[in-house]
Amino acid sequence: MKYAFALLTFCATSIAMAAPRVNSGGGGWACRKNDSTGQVMWIKAADLTKVEFYTPGAGLKELSGDRWTLLKEQHARIEKVVPILASLMRLHPFDIANNLVAIPDALNFVPDAELRYKPPASSCVGGLVSYVQLADTTMDGKVIYSSRVWNMPEFSEFHKAAILLHEEIYFALRESLGDESSYRTRQLMGLLYSNMDENTLRQAVDYVLQSKPRPRPGIFGFENVPALFNVDLQCNISFNNGPVSFAWKPQTPGEAMTVSLEGLQFRVKTSVTDSSPLQLEILDEKTNVSALLDEAQTVATFNALRRTSVILKLGSELTAQLYCDSNSPLEKDPL
Repeated sequence: MKYAFALLTFCATSIAMAAPRVNSGGGGWACRKNDSTGQVMWIKAADLTKVEFYTPGAGLKELSGDRWTLLKEQHARIEKVVPILASLMRLHPFDIANNLVAIPDALNFVPDAELRYKPPASSCVGGLVSYVQLADTTMDGKVIYSSRVWNMPEFSEFHKAAILLHEEIYFALRESLGDESSYRTRQLMGLLYSNMDENTLRQAVDYVLQSKPRPRPGIFGFENVPALFNVDLQCNISFNNGPVSFAWKPQTPGEAMTVSLEGLQFRVKTSVTDSSPLQLEILDEKTNVSALLDEAQTVATFNALRRTSVILKLGSELTAQLYCDSNSPLEKDPL
């Protein structure tokens, strides 16, 4: 017999929000060594993740050159191949070169969860892949970025140019079509950086622009989205009485984990991408009664959060409390 978890208490600490913003979604992924050095091995624009890692034959080719030259080359290609997008960008041009503002600190996380793909663990051997905010548009039209991150050689000019193009396209879509979410912008970016032939690309872009824009989704735009931050967690769980502590290490993606305590089992189903928690279940081994926190609820609990506390109730007698906090030294030095 299964019951749904009753979420009696949910409290979490996420990255603080600061100045007003327009939800620009200029994010990326960083691969860093999970040790005291926190060495950055690569930084990539989130928009290109599907093309690079999950689209067989898409052929993402990282071109050389400075960001502005690469951006101009994309402008020329858009003008030539996808006139409908080019017309929107001409109608609402964004002078990004004169609106970039460097700040010395890490950018606050923008809760724009139009992210469906995360680089697999195999792309970051010896490290962890976590979300990093690479750019953000403020209400006065400035695009702010962290000078520390953008000066890192591990963040290539190719991926910087992709972030700049993202901001330009998203501005045009907001102004002309009223987009409140970067979903269509991410779709367009993936198409523009694929190796589609011109006719197929033109048709695909037209289809995206003619589709209905998604409303602003809050933090979670999809079910079963990847964990934004690293999943090296230290957790405590208690069933009515004593707590049990365990480490949540991203060792074998997709592997289930079970913790037993006094005839009760706490089961965790994990993501095949990064071992982040997908589904939580408590099972009473004597009665075979279980309570399940489904994937949508679990992902929403852990996705954009570095630490979380959840109180769960099974029937009238069993109360379970789960508390997890990041166990990674990378937390001490966010990008």
